[in-house]
Amino acid sequence: MDIDANCLPIPDWGLMCPECRYLLVGLPAHRCPECGTKLDMAEIIKPWHRLRDPRLTGHELPLPDFGLLCRACQYPLAGAPTRQCPSCNAEFDPEAICPTRKWFIIDQEMSGEVALAGLEALLAAEYVPYTHARGKQLSEIYGVKQIIGSRLLVPREFFFEVLWLIRRAAKDIQHVHQQPGKPWTCPNCGEEVPDHFNVCWNCEQPREA
Repeated sequence: MDIDANCLPIPDWGLMCPECRYLLVGLPAHRCPECGTKLDMAEIIKPWHRLRDPRLTGHELPLPDFGLLCRACQYPLAGAPTRQCPSCNAEFDPEAICPTRKWFIIDQEMSGEVALAGLEALLAAEYVPYTHARGKQLSEIYGVKQIIGSRLLVPREFFFEVLWLIRRAAKDIQHVHQQPGKPWTCPNCGEEVPDHFNVCWNCEQPREA
């Protein structure tokens, strides 16, 4: 997905001038009208800024592949044309599994066979807003005194899109395991990257054409 970070006027992305905190929305030029600072959008835009609306909300039919199973019979619900299980006709509501807090945690258990570093690169490439869950930040949001391992925080409204991206990435990994391709070397940091990754998992450098 391509988003022009330098588009004008500046969209309502919740950006602020790094010098005076002036709200940067609707400006016809990349210069703060309050303090005159020249705006480097690549530096101002952070991974947690919301640059677009979520593509999937859980209300779509047929149901996209979110990895959901019927609670009554464990039948896969992907592709269901209605809010009833195609196997046992039990009703289901995807919204029932959606987190209630403003941000939800992604840990390795949720991402499954998709490494968190790889998932983070995928979120960045798809402009899904996220931030790292660390120390004080996680404690303030969830009351957790200590975290174990790496975790990411993503806004609640992107929950179903994240599920879909995880499923898609997992299928790509399974396909590669069945038909392994040759890894490529990142031109920026020198890391060896699996063939199915189009972005370096370590530094997020796009794969050269």
